[in-house]
This record gives sequence, structure tokens and C-alpha cells, in this order.
Amino acid sequence: MLNRLLEIAEENRYLSLKRGFIVVQQGEQELGSVPLDDIAVLLLSAQGVTITKNVLNALAEKGCITIFCGANYIPLSMVLPIASHTYFTKIIKTQINATEPFKKRIWQQVVIQKIKNQALSLKYCYKEKDVKLIEKISSMVKSGDPDNREAYAAKIYWKALFGDSFVRDKDGVGINAFLNYGYAIMRAGMVRAICSHGLIPSLGVHHDNNLNQFCLADDLFEIYRPIVDTFVYKLIEKGETELKPENKKVLASLLKVKVRTSEGESPAVQSMQYMASSFVNALEVGKPDIELPIWEGNEDGITIVE
Repeated sequence: MLNRLLEIAEENRYLSLKRGFIVVQQGEQELGSVPLDDIAVLLLSAQGVTITKNVLNALAEKGCITIFCGANYIPLSMVLPIASHTYFTKIIKTQINATEPFKKRIWQQVVIQKIKNQALSLKYCYKEKDVKLIEKISSMVKSGDPDNREAYAAKIYWKALFGDSFVRDKDGVGINAFLNYGYAIMRAGMVRAICSHGLIPSLGVHHDNNLNQFCLADDLFEIYRPIVDTFVYKLIEKGETELKPENKKVLASLLKVKVRTSEGESPAVQSMQYMASSFVNALEVGKPDIELPIWEGNEDGITIVE
């Protein structure tokens, strides 16, 4: 099952393909191998990595995506599978022809669920003071969110979660570096789900930036952000200040966070597949209703599906 994240974080590593395994070497020494069928995301955060074309092609054929990171774990480029769906052209046409009212209704659903998840994040992080206010804001979101309730909720949420002095900055360090890494993992899972269902990731329902190749992924991935925030808060609460390998391992498990879907309990990475599939169905029937996985963790919010 494609549910693992393989990160190459150390310098001077060489990746090759051997009998269905990705083999990692340093010089002549083999450091380990991972079954090709298990990998959902290959994350190259080290700057000195050598990888063969055969590896990239084999991963793409399996539906895996490869991410090349720059500073602060911000993804700079991705290798995506583009021919993994039978009805690729048909789906593209429906996506291009989606109406503005359709897209606004989809975005409304996403924002509502994102804000509800922010309230859950505060609850799981024992920041009860603003939970009811955040929940109330979720009920005020209109089609397309013209009043920008998303930004209003975020302003309250960030201060409640990380303090008055915290500013979300994708180029920042400290907490922001932790968030960047976690978001990169979850965003990658969503990109893979979107591409595997024949959708064009650059055609969003709300995000619309000519410089962004993953607008749709950024739209649908929004509901998973508070899950990342909760993981990061728990690490910071334990006194972690540096994104060390053991912290990366914890954040990599984000793909296995338990959520509830129409198919029952699923890891987050699988729920993204259901979400993308429901979006395709919504496009085909012209009804703006999609499946939004429900996050129901334990008291810490971090139940993992093994």
C-alpha cells in the first residue's frame, strides 16, 4: 500500500532501483532499501542527492510523487505522475468547465471544515478559551467565503495556539520550519491523490495564482493543516526547537493520522484519495458536494492508523 514517506535528509546519498526496491547508498556502502510499492512520497530535503531516471520513472508509474525541497523545507519542485487515470481527458474537460457557483460552494465546504478542525486543534492542545468562538465562525461561512471568515478565524487561531507574538511565515524558522515540513508532507499526499484521479493540480476552486502549479491541492489540503499544527504544537510543548531527524519521523507519521470517511476509519493519505474521487464525481454530476474526512483523534488528536 502506498502510505510511506521516504525522506533523504543526509548529504551525498545515491538512490537506485533494484528488484522492486529503492536502494540508498553512500559511496559503495548500501545503507538500506525500501519496497517501491510502499512509497507514497519521496522527499529530497538534502541538497546533495544523486537519483537515477529509472527511479523517478518507477515511482511515477506507481503513483508516487517526488519532492525537491529548498531552504526551510519549502518544496521547490515535484515530479508527478500524469498518465495514471483512464478517463484523463474527460475529467480535465469537466474540471475546466466547472462554474464559479460550483467552485464557490466547494470552497465554502472546505473552509467550514478547516475552521472546525482548527477548533479541534485548540481543544487537543488544551487551548479551550477560543474553541467556541472558532466553532461559531465556522457557521458564518458563506458560499465562496466573501467575508473572508477563513482569515478572521486564522487570526484568532494562531494567537491562541502559539501566542500573541507568533506570525505565520513560510520563510521563517523555529515553529514555522516545523509547520513547513509538516505541510509539505500533507500537501504532497494531496497532490498525489489529485493526479492519480486525472485532475489538473493547477486548476483550483479558490486558489488562483499563475505562479502556483498546485492550486487545487492547496484548496483541498486546507482541512488537514490543523492536524499538522497539532503535531507541531505537541513537539514544541516538549521543548523541541530544532527540526531533528526524530522530529521529522514524528511529522512523517502525519500521513497515517486516523480520520473518518465514508469507507470507515482511514489514514489521512488514503482519505485524500476518497476526497479526490468525490471531487471528480461532483464535477461529473454537477453537484458541488464532496467528501470531507472527519478528524477524530484521541485527547491528544494524534491517533495513528497502522
